[in-house]
Amino acid sequence: MTGGRVGKKIRTSGNRLTLNEVAEKVGVSPITISRALNKPEKVSPGLRETILKIVEELGYVPDYAARALASRNSNTIGVLSSLLGTNIFPRVMKGIEDRARGTGLRIQYVNTRYDPDEELYQLRQFFAQKPNGIIIGGVQVDPRVTEMLHEAPCPVVQFIDISYPPVDMAIGINNTAAADVAIRHLLDVGYRRIGFCSTGTDIPVRMRLESYRNRLKEAGLYNPDLEISVDASDPIGSAGKTLDALFAVDPDLDAILCCHDDLALGLLFECQRRGINIPDRLGLCSFTDLDYCAHTVPGLTTVRTPLYQLGYRATDMIIRSQDKTRQKHTTDLGFELIVRGSTRRPKP
Repeated sequence: MTGGRVGKKIRTSGNRLTLNEVAEKVGVSPITISRALNKPEKVSPGLRETILKIVEELGYVPDYAARALASRNSNTIGVLSSLLGTNIFPRVMKGIEDRARGTGLRIQYVNTRYDPDEELYQLRQFFAQKPNGIIIGGVQVDPRVTEMLHEAPCPVVQFIDISYPPVDMAIGINNTAAADVAIRHLLDVGYRRIGFCSTGTDIPVRMRLESYRNRLKEAGLYNPDLEISVDASDPIGSAGKTLDALFAVDPDLDAILCCHDDLALGLLFECQRRGINIPDRLGLCSFTDLDYCAHTVPGLTTVRTPLYQLGYRATDMIIRSQDKTRQKHTTDLGFELIVRGSTRRPKP
């Protein structure tokens, strides 16, 4: 399946497509459809692929809300994110677990690996467990995922970025504004040939890239060939190839805006190996402010995101939403540019 297309429009309320109708279309029993969606190991791969294809074509979403009404919740909060394999997530995780401690709630994590199909599959698994809430972050803008979240039988908190209207609740920072501040800092201290380095194409990356393009176009300095996306599984080890690619486009490149600190750390190490002076020959600016940023030499200039508060308050939003009328709302945690030695200082 692909991530960018929706089949038939999902039916809602009284006109909901039933499991029996899907089973009739496939030519199998309803229990087989249920197993394919919830216990795929009990169905042959070929049959499951056929079922999932027809499920998508018909726009079928199981009535998880009706299931939840039939029995109690599972005292579980599901956390889905593409960030679980990064250095960003431990702080978020600590916030989640600190808030959940003593409540009797169990936290279940899934790394969705920037894959919308994996997000869909894992959401189905979570909803079948009747969770108390879902925390989902770092995701692609996939309409199938959005439609399934609208069908959620439990509170949903989307985290990291607050640029889009939430399905239910959202918490994070305005990544467009954060990137604006970072780019303006680079311009203010004299950098002019600025590259952009990222991993993936999730919402925060898209917002930061959009800001990068807009600000440099306004300044008459935009070069689309200075945008590079690197292997998300090895952001530090890919630094050599990243520098080679950017300098091949513009040998006079004088700064790089990195979408997270690991990218900047790898570039700092590679520049030191090559004898490239930071910040005079090349400036580095990134996002998040992980612990090591204050201790590298030079320290890394970065936009600080309150990761612990992100996890703590996202979980608090789930807990406070139990047995209450759910209302859409967004919480902006704010951000702060931390200027260190990897960029030039403003002139007096």
